[in-house]
This record gives sequence, structure tokens and C-alpha cells, in this order.
Amino acid sequence: PYARSDMGSTQLKTLDAIVEHVKPTALIGLSGTPGVFNKDILGKMGSYHKQPIIFALSNPTKKSECSAEDAYKHTQGRAIFASGSPFKPVTMNGKTLIPGQGNNMYIFPGLGLGVFLCQASEVSDGMVTASAQALAEAVSEKQMEAGCLYPSIDALREISVIVAVRVIQQAQKEGLATKDLPSNLHEFVREHMWEPIYKRN
Repeated sequence: PYARSDMGSTQLKTLDAIVEHVKPTALIGLSGTPGVFNKDILGKMGSYHKQPIIFALSNPTKKSECSAEDAYKHTQGRAIFASGSPFKPVTMNGKTLIPGQGNNMYIFPGLGLGVFLCQASEVSDGMVTASAQALAEAVSEKQMEAGCLYPSIDALREISVIVAVRVIQQAQKEGLATKDLPSNLHEFVREHMWEPIYKRN
């Protein structure tokens, strides 16, 4: 449904030409080609949109389509940036911008735990969407002001609780949960999370 049908016989052979013609709101890099989101392309994205979305998701960082610093530099700090591997914060004009790390660690643990605990008969699109919405809501106003797309990794366990609860609630709403659970889902989920604590002999 997202394919364009207005190109006719026009053939665009370079990413630069595509960006200039299409003026996309987002670039999502999964190519493993370092630097393909170059100065000219990032500059054009910044000229077309107030907050261009630049996702350089190839791993490791040396394979990233651009660095966080380049994405911010060539869009005057306006890019909404995420990468597959972590980049260090970037300071521009006295403001510290924190690059996002688009990693499934934010969703999968909570999604899997929620599915397991409610013994869902299937994983629906609604459950996956609910987990994404829960993650988005976990980003604070302060974090968003710093350009964060994701909450701090330091809060990952609590985020997993929030995601698991939302997944269970969605499964119950859709009639996919096959196990009755207590009303205090947050406490229930925390009680069933593995704690990496080992006793010393």
C-alpha cells in the first residue's frame, strides 16, 4: 500500500536523485553501506522537512549509513535520529542531543513475557501495536526535549513490565488470553520476571 504509482517511466538511479524527486519524510537505512546518507542527502532532508526522520540502522556503527553527528550537523540539529548500534550524545549550540538506538530489546522481552503469562493463543497485530504504544508512552517529556526516541536503557526492566502488561491487556481485549490472571497485572508480571541474582557457595 505504500508503493508509489506516480513515477510513470521515470527511472531514478541514485539515492540522491530519489530523495530530490520524492522528498521523503524518512530515510531508513538497512543497507550496511557506510556513509550512504551523505552530507548532500542529509542537507536536502533538512531543507524539505522541519524534523526529518533519519534511521541509520545497519550494524555495527562502522556500517551505519551515517553517524549521529552527521545527521544532526547537516539538519541543524533537527533530525529525528536512531541507529542500530549506539552513538554517543552530540552537543550542538549548547544543547545535548541523545541519539536513539532502534533495538528490539525494548519490545521483545516484554512482548514475549506477556504472551507467555497470559498463554495467548496467538500473537496478534494488535498485541504488537500495543507493545509499541507502551514503549512510546514510556518516553518522558524531558527525554523528548533531548531528542530521545526511546527511554533510557537503564530502565529496560521496568519498560519490559509496562510492555508485558499492555500486551496482556490487549490479548484479553481480543479474547486471545487463555489464562485467568489477577487484576494487579504490574505486580503479577514483576513476580514472574527472572532476577539475575546468584547465590555464592
